[in-house]
Amino acid sequence: MDPFAPTSTHAASSDEDLVAQLQADAAGAALTELERRYGKRIYHFVHGMVRDTHLAQDVTQEVFEKVLVKHDLFRAGTNFRAWLFEVARNQALTALRARQRLPRPVSSLQTAESVELLDTLAAPGDARELEAAEFMDAFHAAVAELPEHYRTVFDLCVRKGMPYQDAGRELGLPTGTVAIRIMRARKRLFTALSHHLGRLRRPPACFQ
Repeated sequence: MDPFAPTSTHAASSDEDLVAQLQADAAGAALTELERRYGKRIYHFVHGMVRDTHLAQDVTQEVFEKVLVKHDLFRAGTNFRAWLFEVARNQALTALRARQRLPRPVSSLQTAESVELLDTLAAPGDARELEAAEFMDAFHAAVAELPEHYRTVFDLCVRKGMPYQDAGRELGLPTGTVAIRIMRARKRLFTALSHHLGRLRRPPACFQ
């Protein structure tokens, strides 16, 4: 089944209608339709900024998570496409800043949000490395405590870097459902890690 094929229920809906549906039970289907409409264009736009295939895929996925989480910031009656590409631009810039501050990976959590989070641990030298190690230990424990349906998609998409569409095909889930489960998994993780987050100089990108 083609994940970018339009659904009969949502293909005729306007962008504004789909954004409104994100607040309803049809959030997964609405997000899937928005990804179908704009996913490839957002990816090419982001890739033109970051010049890295894998990073562009990660940022593209994060863009649609932002749409799901912060769709209330979109003002009805304005240009949704312009708003979406502005979200993409901001996410790409965040990823580039994180990569510049931390040029090599420090863990298996390969997202711009986690790199920025680890990069903002407020401790110099050895103490900073110790806090980073403590954070990663707590992170792995928190992931293990996630409900299985959240942990499965988190492992596939965040730890293994699988695109949401591919994870959806493997699990038999709509892309929007995968995105929602990732969002809820991250929310649980950041709640569980609040003690560590309290020691950061500034909140990571996912809180902004």
